[in-house]
Formats: sequence, structure tokens, C-alpha cells
Amino acid sequence: MTPAHLYRGDTSEYLLRDTLPRVVHSAESIPARTNGSRLTRGDIVVVNDGYARYKGELQIILKEMPNDGRRNVVGKLSDSDMLLLDLIKPWSTFNLKKV
Repeated sequence: MTPAHLYRGDTSEYLLRDTLPRVVHSAESIPARTNGSRLTRGDIVVVNDGYARYKGELQIILKEMPNDGRRNVVGKLSDSDMLLLDLIKPWSTFNLKKV
């Protein structure tokens, strides 16, 4: 299986970022969807049209933060996979699997 995502090297304590999807989907519109007021560890989000520079970027939340409306929650890591967030390192690749 070919890794689908690359954890960027410029890290943040709040987000694991993969920018390739923003390149692939740059021409598409990603309307904002209301997903609540907080983003929590393990939420999988895609940046929407409200943050044009990063639109389409896939992010995994590492630390709880406010949802300012520029990110759409598209999934959540399972409880059993949360530990993996502590093991993945910058510039490493990973896959996400829908279950």
C-alpha cells in the first residue's frame, strides 16, 4: 500500500498537517460546514474556502482548539489509534482507512 499522506516537517503542537491534498484540490470549492465550537484530539479536518491559502489541506488535531469555522471535520481517529499520534514523526508518511 502506497502511503497517502506526508506529515509536514514544520510542526505545530495543535495540528499534524498534510499539504498535498491542498495542491490536488486547489481548483475545487470546499464550502464551510458547521461542526461545533471545539476541535478535539483525533479529529480529521479539511481546511475550507474560509482559509483560502490552506484550502484543501488535510489536518489531524493533536491538541484541543477552538473551531473558527475554517476547518470541516471529516472524520475521527478511533480510540485505539489515538496512541499513534504520539508515534508519527515529521516527514513520515501515513495512511488513513475508513472503517
